[in-house]
Amino acid sequence: MWRLFCVLKVVILVCGFYWIGNYKGAFIMNIDKILVASTNKNKICQIESKLSPIGIKILNMSDFDIQEPPEIGKDYKENAMIKAENAFLKTGIPSLADDSGFELEYLNNFPGIVSARFSEACGGYEKAFEILDKGLSENKKACFRTALAFVYTIDGKVLKKIFEGKLDGEFVFPPRGEHGFGYCPCFKPIGYEKTIAEIPDNLRKKINHRAIALNKFYEFLER
Repeated sequence: MWRLFCVLKVVILVCGFYWIGNYKGAFIMNIDKILVASTNKNKICQIESKLSPIGIKILNMSDFDIQEPPEIGKDYKENAMIKAENAFLKTGIPSLADDSGFELEYLNNFPGIVSARFSEACGGYEKAFEILDKGLSENKKACFRTALAFVYTIDGKVLKKIFEGKLDGEFVFPPRGEHGFGYCPCFKPIGYEKTIAEIPDNLRKKINHRAIALNKFYEFLER
């Protein structure tokens, strides 16, 4: 009986140390605030709703007198990193930035990283939808992509991470829905009959491309 008690005591102690080790691992970076390198309220709100529950205070570019750098990268990852590095260098605060785009397979993933600039050149999203629709064949395959870049320090060493998200679906015209922004009204995710803009905000923010990347970032913080 005494031997059994000793064995159980050892098991409990081992399990306890294992749990404590994992628990401390989730906070090993001691990050209590993150600067989101954006002034886009939709992006900031989505990131804040994901990270605030674990005690991370979210700041944004509106809290600082910082100009956003030109997006001169060749892809989403480079553009996101340019913005995150700029915010970190100016403030010293762990910084998170994203770059996203809408892609059409038939058009060789255009408009992609120039999604926002394309809509501006067209005079707005409504006109952009019309132009894209005229350029498509029967292949309506589309996707939203995002890259999240995170710049932070551990023991004085600057580290960088990238987290990617992709949501597949198809192009829809004419556009439908009032939720979301940008290309949301002309995109229907796989498995849904509604466009992203027709899906309620609470669900949209759980399934979209940014949510997929954010989930990966969240898992990284929990390690």
